[in-house]
Amino acid sequence: MEISNYTGHPEVMSIIANLRQMHADAAEVWRISDIQDEAGNQYVDVVMEGGGTLGVALLGYLYVLEQMDIRFLRAAGTSAGSIVAMLLAGGGPIAQAKSEWLIEKVAGKDFYDFVDGDKEIRKFVDAMLDPEVRKGKKARLTAKVLDDLQDHYGLCPGEHFTEWMRELLLERGVRTLRDLYELRSIAPPGIHYLETGEPCLPERWRRISVVTADVTTGTKVALPDMAHLYWADPEMASPADFVRASMSVPVFFYPFIVKGLIDSDSARAQWAATVNYRGAVPPEVYFVDGGSMSNFPIGLFYQPEQRPDAPVFGIKIGIDRDSYNSCDSFGGFAGAMLGSMMSFHDNDFFVQHPELNSFVGMIDSGDYNWLDFSISDEDKLDLFVRGARAAGAFLQHFNWAEQKAMRQKLMDTLTV
Repeated sequence: MEISNYTGHPEVMSIIANLRQMHADAAEVWRISDIQDEAGNQYVDVVMEGGGTLGVALLGYLYVLEQMDIRFLRAAGTSAGSIVAMLLAGGGPIAQAKSEWLIEKVAGKDFYDFVDGDKEIRKFVDAMLDPEVRKGKKARLTAKVLDDLQDHYGLCPGEHFTEWMRELLLERGVRTLRDLYELRSIAPPGIHYLETGEPCLPERWRRISVVTADVTTGTKVALPDMAHLYWADPEMASPADFVRASMSVPVFFYPFIVKGLIDSDSARAQWAATVNYRGAVPPEVYFVDGGSMSNFPIGLFYQPEQRPDAPVFGIKIGIDRDSYNSCDSFGGFAGAMLGSMMSFHDNDFFVQHPELNSFVGMIDSGDYNWLDFSISDEDKLDLFVRGARAAGAFLQHFNWAEQKAMRQKLMDTLTV
């Protein structure tokens, strides 16, 4: 499917046209951020939730934001959100619009390529995702893949995904974390603070974070922030590996493993200071999908005690916590229990900071299965439009002046 099928979709074009008209009618108050460049782009931080193949919806959301001259400073995400965040960061200089490149490379990808297990694995995955397949056949196929689970702790190696990510980043000149930092250090021409006219410095806009779960030490890990704990030379590590660690859906993919960690007094001190782990440094560490600990890591960037110069835009996939879980069967109970444990940390953060709700757009992802790697082009397009629709609704109601005033009032309360 061509990029124009996405960008030229009638509803997407209507959403952008309506926003631009609103902008033209209220040009003097169309302020999204206090950081702007000489071309008139306004800058925000962005945090994106994980959601498997539903992550295509993130592309529609970002496309609408970019069409409204919004660009992205710091970027973070988990799982599918980490894929988009890393490609957003590594796809070109910060001032450059990248969503059309993302549409081409991500929406244009056959996701079934990521199911890179053997023939029996693919049969099993297809059967598990097909409600028409009888339970007896599913049980027989399950028996055939138990060796893979026992030997590898997962079904699919994830090697195709890693190579795909590496190739995309290399296409933009990013092979290592050092390359990514160099790219992220290219200043948007004339980037400055609107209120003072002073230049905005790289320390404010260079950061990229993807979240994964280190199950060996029980640690929620943000990479590359904590890469020094796992890699002897973090700047030579591949950013694609960070994303592979973040999207390692338990059971479906092999865990991502980092080997060769050194146990020393200085290493133990770093672990204790960084993540409060005080045991021996393990010789190797297993990572699984960061969603098992934090699927929407907006807390990485949100600092209520600091006066904001740009908002943290959060993008969630799916309308969550709008109904209760059914526990009238063991399967339902087990799913509810796991879901509750996985979402507790992020939900609790929002309870503590209810003001964040005004900064978050929620994409109605419908009834799509987040593990449907056979998703059709038509369904990808529908998800893209759903993302664009959510961005349009968010921008119609977001008021930066009100949000700053609210944050200032909160800061005054915290300092009393």
